[in-house]
Amino acid sequence: MGPPQPHEPQLHNGEQQRGLLGPRGLIDRVEYIRVLEQALRMLGYEEVAAALEAASGVEQQPPVAAAFRSAVLAGEYDAALRLLPAVAADGRVADRARFLLLRAKYIELMEAGATAAALQVLRSELQPLHVQQQVLHSLAALLLRSPAAASNGSASPDSAGAAGSTSTARVEQLAKARAALLEELQDSLLPSLLIPERRLEELVEQALLAQLESCAYFNSRATHLSLFTDFQVGAEQLPTQPGQVLEEHSSEVWSIAFSRDGLWAASASKDGSAVLWSVTPSGRFESPRVLLKQPVPCQLVAFSPDSSLLLAASMDCSVRLHDVATGKQLRQFLVADPDAGAAASAAAGGGAGLGAAAGAAAAAGSAGSAAAGAAAGSTVMALSWFPDSRRFLVATHRGLAVFDAQQAGSAPLRRLPCAHSYVYDALVGPGGGCIISVGQDKRIALTRLSDLRVEVIPESGPVTSIHLSPCGRFLTANLSDSLVHVWQLPDGLVRSAGAAGGTFAAAAALPHAPPAANGAAGGGSALAGGSARDPFDALPTAPAHELRMAGAKPSRYVLRSCVGGAASGFVAGGAEDCRLYIWSRRTGELLECLGCHSGCINATAWHPTNPWLLASASDDGTIRTWLAPAALRP
Repeated sequence: MGPPQPHEPQLHNGEQQRGLLGPRGLIDRVEYIRVLEQALRMLGYEEVAAALEAASGVEQQPPVAAAFRSAVLAGEYDAALRLLPAVAADGRVADRARFLLLRAKYIELMEAGATAAALQVLRSELQPLHVQQQVLHSLAALLLRSPAAASNGSASPDSAGAAGSTSTARVEQLAKARAALLEELQDSLLPSLLIPERRLEELVEQALLAQLESCAYFNSRATHLSLFTDFQVGAEQLPTQPGQVLEEHSSEVWSIAFSRDGLWAASASKDGSAVLWSVTPSGRFESPRVLLKQPVPCQLVAFSPDSSLLLAASMDCSVRLHDVATGKQLRQFLVADPDAGAAASAAAGGGAGLGAAAGAAAAAGSAGSAAAGAAAGSTVMALSWFPDSRRFLVATHRGLAVFDAQQAGSAPLRRLPCAHSYVYDALVGPGGGCIISVGQDKRIALTRLSDLRVEVIPESGPVTSIHLSPCGRFLTANLSDSLVHVWQLPDGLVRSAGAAGGTFAAAAALPHAPPAANGAAGGGSALAGGSARDPFDALPTAPAHELRMAGAKPSRYVLRSCVGGAASGFVAGGAEDCRLYIWSRRTGELLECLGCHSGCINATAWHPTNPWLLASASDDGTIRTWLAPAALRP
């Protein structure tokens, strides 16, 4: 039996002409009325919606669609399964919807303590769907861990919809879960039958977001968007006005970073110092504290995601951990490459090993150079935290390793396979599920931690540094020829972050799909629209934008750009021409080119909570802050 034919909503009062509305004739009249009826009901105006139905002769949705929606929201899953063939888009996606309904039924029974009934659903209803064995095992494990399992619970509720406690909290929890299920089912249903929830609100928000996206200078934390006028702002939103000139360092400043809560800033310098500032709500850097002062350069600083800890890497092969609130050094980690041999042993023992490394680093010259520190095999090239604020990644030229912030010493928790023969930079990817690294081989490599799968994105030249946007969706890559590439990462990369329960893992739970028409494998699931695709199979093949620094020449140094501002809407970066560049991340357009430093700008950092504040660090030994003119208004 093939899928049912799509049902059209009934038109009463003899109306058969759908008609088009709007100044451009793009809006289907019947669909417009149906969406209005839905919006009125969502606002609580049932009588007004009914009156509109009667006057227009257009019903919001057919009775079968209304019954299906009501059954899902009431937890009457058997009724919803009976109605499914009449509302499913086709037979292929009906299997996906059937799995989602049965999974919800199973979970609600389990949470209600009806373990016998839940087990029956698992064996008699879920298993025949040809669900992957690992998914069945995961569901069975949930049952074994349920509190009712210990007492051999055999509660038999009148229906799956009656599962759970009658307490207010439980009722609200069920309502939210069922509403989320209905949203998840939407991709499998005919939209002409069952209108997506809150469709008018979604359309209006899409229009407002499109206005923001089309405005090159949108950079505000709290923006009131009116339905009566189009949104417009100007360059006063960008941090282009010079603020403070900070001169706590006596030599080149190589790194600048803000804490995620925006209350702190830290910097690292060739003079061997790491400095911590408090940052006021107005954007002023105050109360500088020198956390570290070494005879060898300090090249990197990195705040933990919870803003309580700070890492500082020096060219003596060490990483020091500091408490942000007190400034106290908590631990020191000695870093050695896995093949460093005797050098690693010396570093582990301290003393002479540190001195030798320091001498090699000093002889290497400026650590800003992409080749600096090559003589010291354990020179730290990158620091990056995992989301738990406990583990952190350290990259050296020869390898990647994960350390535990609560365990001092030289032994990492885990050494990771390295996709490059010579590493320049690395960071923890979105959600902590992968490592993104670059090296001398003109490639951006992504290594998934759950299965150590490695995929590479070819680049046009050596990439000396990378930066991940706060939202985790955009990656900037600084190339040695003074170009910055902006890469848009697949949406599923955050949600699939190497853990069961992510988007791809959830997709793998669905029944096996038949072979595709071209003979390729169906991808292991029946998820419609290809949304089950592994994000590692959807990596970009070309950058979204290539940003050029006007008049800049190929760089001899490691320059670090950043993505920031409202909605990660901008890219900021410096060059050897001593200028600070600001581009639109959305369009790649160069918006501002600011001259103020007297030396190469090595690093930039955008404040995470105040989009009107930007900081730049330079070879002239200063850190400069930049404020938006809008922030300076009384």
